[in-house]
Amino acid sequence: MKTFKLVELTLYPTDQGSAQGKEMKLTEGLIINKEEDNEWVLEAVLGKTDLDYVQTLSENRKVQLAEVRITKPENRPALFVIQVQEVNDLEEEGNVIMKGSLAREDRLDLLTSISKLRKDGLGEDEILSSRFGSAE
Repeated sequence: MKTFKLVELTLYPTDQGSAQGKEMKLTEGLIINKEEDNEWVLEAVLGKTDLDYVQTLSENRKVQLAEVRITKPENRPALFVIQVQEVNDLEEEGNVIMKGSLAREDRLDLLTSISKLRKDGLGEDEILSSRFGSAE
């Protein structure tokens, strides 16, 4: 496993018909490459407002897109197809745990593809484990 500091996180809902993302205000964050089947774990400590936003997104366990910067703000962003696993309220702030895979496609292409897969009847877990994260 490899662990990196998560310095920027923007979430893109995939079920709202918009390419607008919401940048989260991180208190702390880390990202873990489990080095098996392109599986990644993202953990972010967020303020209350952003925590409430993520809680709303996570209620139906929909797949989301996450654009992140690792280690330094000037690094190139990486795009992940993720699913929120846990949202924990810690009074003034809270933490969010997400699992997913590194995406190899453009954000707009991913949003379109995920929408099509939903229309084709695939479940959220099937979408998450689909071709988006494969190391083809």
